[in-house]
Amino acid sequence: MRKTIALLISAILIMTSVLAVSCSSRNTNAGTEGKDTSAVKLKAIIVPKIELGEMSGDFPGEAQLFYEKYCPDAEETEVPHMPDCAHFYVNEEDGIGILVTDSSKTAASLSLMALLSCEKYDHSEATIISVGCAGGSKGYSRPGDVVLITAVCDSELGHMADVREMEDKNSDVTWFHDSSYDDFSYKDFNEDTLEKVYKMTKDCKLRTTKKTDQVMAENFPGEDWALRRPEVIKGTSLTGDNFWKGEYGHKNALFITDYYNCPDPYAVTEMEEISVANAAECYGMLEHVVSFRVIVNMDVFLKGETPEGLWDETKGYNDKVEEDNSETLDIFEPAMHNLFDTASIVIDAAVNGQI
Repeated sequence: MRKTIALLISAILIMTSVLAVSCSSRNTNAGTEGKDTSAVKLKAIIVPKIELGEMSGDFPGEAQLFYEKYCPDAEETEVPHMPDCAHFYVNEEDGIGILVTDSSKTAASLSLMALLSCEKYDHSEATIISVGCAGGSKGYSRPGDVVLITAVCDSELGHMADVREMEDKNSDVTWFHDSSYDDFSYKDFNEDTLEKVYKMTKDCKLRTTKKTDQVMAENFPGEDWALRRPEVIKGTSLTGDNFWKGEYGHKNALFITDYYNCPDPYAVTEMEEISVANAAECYGMLEHVVSFRVIVNMDVFLKGETPEGLWDETKGYNDKVEEDNSETLDIFEPAMHNLFDTASIVIDAAVNGQI
């Protein structure tokens, strides 16, 4: 009986090995056999997240300025398996695509993976330029800054508690690391590419407004980081699906960035960047990702702000905002130009084969 069982196990192991080799062979050949040699070669894939209105001619969101320069008048192009929230435009002649993913980690990852798996496009030599707005880190980045992201952490992979249920009721940090998520919760980008990109963009002149400067001075008096002009800086991004604000969230962000030993300080909080990195890595593209985020508000509440005042859905917009609070600062449109001016330097370099 034992001999029969041993023979059966041996047969199963042989069959498993054959299947593994077969699957490996199919995966290896999937990228070459039957590939459409007429695929459109993309040199740059621009990935904004939201557009506020039309793609051209009105108040600009994250995509409009890029669309007007790189894909003017382009019609939306269908991509198989792309979620309805996403939109893709392509300039085939110059090899430039614009993928507007919509907000959230889910939307960003599904949209980018759909595009990268579409055989109509050859992205093998493309640079992925991820762009968007973000909240700034108190003590480091201010509205109008454009941050070149050098590393990104997922604030929601791990464990989170309410301090009222912790043993240490006075703890400033309520996030607990879980190493089982490490393959997906932290990514850093290609150091050599980033150094080249930073040299290209660091002297880009950025805009601010008198109102923005006044609000920063009133909320952070005497703080050099808050009173300086906007700059292109390097920093770490913290991705989360929640649009959070506040001192306790800020302290969690600092702790998470320090825990992962990120190469640069925590600079921005946003909702998609870790997903862009993970999706790109699935297709061997992580080293070809360049990410820029422009600061349009801060990660802490400013004078007179409360969560209810900013986010209560039962109130209309005009009832929630105040003349001088951060959500109505007039920095948004100038910030979109700051983002475009900086990222377009890299897009042009990618199209010209300089990255």
